[in-house]
Amino acid sequence: MRVLYHIPYPDGLGADRWICEGWREGFRALGHEFHLLTAADRLSARASTTNPDLFFTAINLIDPERERATLRAMRGQGTKVLLWVHWPLEARIDPRRAEVLRRDDVADLYFGEREPEQMEPFQRETGKRYCVIPNAANPALHFPVDPVPRYRYDIVYLGANLRKKRWFAEHILRPLRRKYRVGVFGPGWSTRDQVLRAGSRLCRLAGAFRAAKAIDRARIMVPPEAERALYSSATVALNFHEREDDGSQPHYIVNQRTFKIPACGGFQICDEVPAISKYFGADEIVRVPLDPGEWMARIEYFLRNAPQREAIRTKGAQRAQRDHLSTHRVKATLALLGFT
Repeated sequence: MRVLYHIPYPDGLGADRWICEGWREGFRALGHEFHLLTAADRLSARASTTNPDLFFTAINLIDPERERATLRAMRGQGTKVLLWVHWPLEARIDPRRAEVLRRDDVADLYFGEREPEQMEPFQRETGKRYCVIPNAANPALHFPVDPVPRYRYDIVYLGANLRKKRWFAEHILRPLRRKYRVGVFGPGWSTRDQVLRAGSRLCRLAGAFRAAKAIDRARIMVPPEAERALYSSATVALNFHEREDDGSQPHYIVNQRTFKIPACGGFQICDEVPAISKYFGADEIVRVPLDPGEWMARIEYFLRNAPQREAIRTKGAQRAQRDHLSTHRVKATLALLGFT
């Protein structure tokens, strides 16, 4: 089977890159071809050269009205179109795309990482069935390994420094860094990275994708192939989801990190997201409400109590490897499309 996956800039450091790479390795591990549609490509030409069985795209990336003829031709030749959707559409997206979704059937599968309860308005207003396909770990990168001295931290956090994680940075990471050996990695944590990020963005806008790729490569603090060593070596790995200032989570998802940490053999303490219980039990991931005192108490408890920590770490790794690799998501997606 041949897959065409839409990602304008595959060398960036956003979640879209890591999600794309997870899908790629999931399909490849099962013997399928995987090709990219980037900002440098035209859909009609790329579809002609790859002749895909599956085409993954997203409502924020494709204009279904403009590409109507190409999408119709692709589907007429047997290509299954999978459209990532969210609802309502973000303000930056042309609202006419919402009208197309209400009016036309442009895809064979409407899916996303958002939990189904958040997408009920989409199903009601468009008449389309929505399927949640959760995030997953990458089978080529995320598996337990022996600890290494370089990453023997008390606590690690690997993720971008975002405004919607300000509560976590201020109330959790900052006080922890005064007391423990804490490793914080990812985009946006230094002035140097912010300057490089601006340079990468300017290069992309100018179409200088090679230069942008070189800049973004220099921004990576933990190489993707070292991520498993980071989580396998640290005593505690922290996770946090994007939230509004009031603590709410309108973008209601279970992030990719939730699956990656245990898949790498890491012990995870995460913010309380009820949907996590669909994927992991309380004896596989430790979840904590938005209370600084509770976070500190849990972290300090598990830093001191190795047997309890190791029991959770072991069960979490087993569950992630058994149920939450991208190969599992590929098989589930193919089943949704009627492939057996």
